[in-house]
Amino acid sequence: MTTEQKLLIRPVKHPLERIDDHLVRLATANGFSSIATLCTYLRAWCKAAGYSSRGIDSADTKARLLSHYLEREVEAKSFDRPAFAKVNPILKTCSACLSEQKAIPFYWYLDDYQLCHIHYQPLSKPDSNETFDHVDVDLAQHPIVDLLDSSDPWLAYTSMQKCIDELRWLCWRLKQFYEIHLGIRLHTMNALSWINSIPPAEHSSDSRFDRITSLIADQSGLQKSDVRLLSALLLWQRMVPNNLFRAAGAGAEGATEASLEWASRQLIASEPMLMFICDAHQAPRNTPKLRLRDYIPSLAGLDEATDKALRQAVYSCGLTTELLVMLPSGDKSIQPKAAQKPLEACQQQPA
Repeated sequence: MTTEQKLLIRPVKHPLERIDDHLVRLATANGFSSIATLCTYLRAWCKAAGYSSRGIDSADTKARLLSHYLEREVEAKSFDRPAFAKVNPILKTCSACLSEQKAIPFYWYLDDYQLCHIHYQPLSKPDSNETFDHVDVDLAQHPIVDLLDSSDPWLAYTSMQKCIDELRWLCWRLKQFYEIHLGIRLHTMNALSWINSIPPAEHSSDSRFDRITSLIADQSGLQKSDVRLLSALLLWQRMVPNNLFRAAGAGAEGATEASLEWASRQLIASEPMLMFICDAHQAPRNTPKLRLRDYIPSLAGLDEATDKALRQAVYSCGLTTELLVMLPSGDKSIQPKAAQKPLEACQQQPA
């Protein structure tokens, strides 16, 4: 006989508690081994209840799903990372607040927050015998780490960047996209020949994609920068939360975090894309007034459905904020001069 596991113990979410921390408390109180296990249960529940589980890995969707399940409003809470230099590497707490509310307010994660504004006492490390539930935050990590169930997915970067299936998939997807959505014939024969002739051990994360996009652009008579940017968008769309490891096409199982990291750097290196990211960061989420085809000349011919699918990938999981955080503070070479002013405005925009 199998006993169904339910959320029988339902602590109320503190108004200033991050949704991930609240999920940890729910999971712990009800005997779930992890947030991932709890989300698997919630996916099954929402499917049976007729709700969509699309985007469940984002904070907004988790909050909305919990609101349905618990039959009370659950608000997502986060913070605007560009407004702060970094987060506390070791979470410090106010012992008085912790004893009163049994929850972790989101501002305890912020490096700039050192003194409790309620009890006027400095935050401190918890005693060794004091336990509480929270999710560790590291600014150096990308939010995708939670989806990959790893504390540091970049640790395997060197070994995972040699994925031949991923390179072949990129050639196939680029050709398909150009010919179907842009009406441009794309030639990938030279790129595929290069992939098949070079031993995987000789590939590096930057050179393999640069080489492939250059070969395709040269053979097809296209701008290398246009091919490189579209490659980054397609890889980003392939691996963001809603599509992670579920993309159509050959070698989908071989999708790697290395490709996502590469794609993110390519996106912020493109002036038109950086302008879109900055404007999207300041605009209401998924606003229909922002379209990629209005920013990127090579995508001017995109239909609305395809444009929407690409920009939703960029919106996913708050990545318009995360991409801006990745800009090196001391290196302005990646930040186009024309985009510096809107970028500063983005960084001053409150959450």
